[in-house]
Amino acid sequence: MPQGPQTQTTAKASILHLYGLVIGAILVCVVLFAVLYGGGGAGVLLAEQEEQKQAALAALPTPSPTPEPAKVSTAGRLIPYLENGLWGYKNMAGETAIPAQFSEAYEFEGEVAFTGQDGLYGLIDRNGLWLAEPIWNAFLPFSEGRAAVESGDKWGFIDETGALAIDYQFREVGNFSCGRAMARTGGSYGYIDPLGNMAVSEKFRAAGIFVDDVAFASSGSSTYIINKAGDPQYTLDSGVSGTSFSEGFALVQSGGRSYFITKYARRAFDAEAEYEDALPFSGGFAAIKTEGLWAYINAKGEMPIKPQFAGAASFSNGMAAVQNEEGLWAYIDSGGSLKTDYAYTVAQPFLDGYAVVKRGSDWLLLNKSGEEVLLYSELA
Repeated sequence: MPQGPQTQTTAKASILHLYGLVIGAILVCVVLFAVLYGGGGAGVLLAEQEEQKQAALAALPTPSPTPEPAKVSTAGRLIPYLENGLWGYKNMAGETAIPAQFSEAYEFEGEVAFTGQDGLYGLIDRNGLWLAEPIWNAFLPFSEGRAAVESGDKWGFIDETGALAIDYQFREVGNFSCGRAMARTGGSYGYIDPLGNMAVSEKFRAAGIFVDDVAFASSGSSTYIINKAGDPQYTLDSGVSGTSFSEGFALVQSGGRSYFITKYARRAFDAEAEYEDALPFSGGFAAIKTEGLWAYINAKGEMPIKPQFAGAASFSNGMAAVQNEEGLWAYIDSGGSLKTDYAYTVAQPFLDGYAVVKRGSDWLLLNKSGEEVLLYSELA
């Protein structure tokens, strides 16, 4: 049925009223939202909740900080040790300073050490990091800031950073001492300076190491004591040979007998002071063998420690290793008193107050009081 004008007017009024209610509701919601979240009630409520949360956290006990593991000291002497077929380093307390990871390991020389991997040698620092990757076939210990290294069939020298200081050019070399190192590029020997320059021409059949600015060198059938310029200062008697000086004396051999001379090529002691065998002077003493037993003489040629040992080593740090007839080693002090039992199959020299020794299958670090720290066991 068609609607009349009045009915249409009433319908429009109802619709407008409904729109008004909707708009009013929207306005109320907007106002409430603004009050609650625009800094009104909910904002206050959230702030109060945050304060309560912070107060609750503050009331909780403060957890103790987790201590960091103590760093193992790498200062002082580091000793190679063996574990599962690989070598690492321990400190003087027997703690692992550098984990076992090398196929070969050698004592530190200052801040660096040579180590081996797969038949080649490189240089590491005290953290076990490579300063120079393993590239060398062979090496000699550091001396006067240089170490000889072999690459291919030629020798050169590196510095203590592992950098090449003298190029690979020599067929044979020795350690630096007194600013000279024996070297040869052909069949004869000369001496180089720390820059690699040939300071003494290659003219000797044999050449020793310089000590106190003199060295032994041979040419033809003669052996000389030479100066740093390579000039002969003294000529040794025919048939006499020597290697180097130590603490003012040189050990020489002639006719199967050993004796000592001064840097002036004179006998150090009386003519009767000849021995079956001897070791160079070290720590104020020289081990000598007479009548089948070893003893020690001092720098006056006197024998304060009488013949009594089946074997003997040089003094170092005031201690010397001596051997009994059963082949076991002990240590004596400079007065000749035994400081340990005869208990070791290997007894290395004392260095910085400690010596590396072997008893049974155990390698130990020994101090002068006879106290031992286990380094490693060959059975482990």
